[in-house]
Amino acid sequence: MAAHLSSLLPGVRVNVEAEARPDRGAFVIGGERYRVEAGRSEYVILARIVAGERRFGGRPVFLFCGQRAVDNQAATRYLARHHERLARRYGGGSFVLLLKVVNSQAYGPDVVELVADVTRAARTPPPEPRPPADETASTSRPARS
Repeated sequence: MAAHLSSLLPGVRVNVEAEARPDRGAFVIGGERYRVEAGRSEYVILARIVAGERRFGGRPVFLFCGQRAVDNQAATRYLARHHERLARRYGGGSFVLLLKVVNSQAYGPDVVELVADVTRAARTPPPEPRPPADETASTSRPARS
């Protein structure tokens, strides 16, 4: 999944650290962090990618990327329930939506909220990290004669 995200949605980062930490599995989109609270609050990305890209033959590709398996099912159900509204809003264009799956422990994939349309942030690569100030100062010193 990471390969798809980095090529199709360069502005999305997923923390895939093996150690159990609060940020494990978190999405970072446009500088905002979306953490997993397993069974209570989880996030899933629902994306429709087109833009006439030749590698897809001009056909749309749907991408579901959830923090847990139940979240992928929730995004699929969301798309099935809202496909007409999404088609009216986006036409044949691309979109990237961030959805929140609420209390999946009790309700499974049935309670889903739209958090935001993150299309711009997800499709825009993050800025390159700047080197620390002391590194740039040391490389720009004039040579001694």
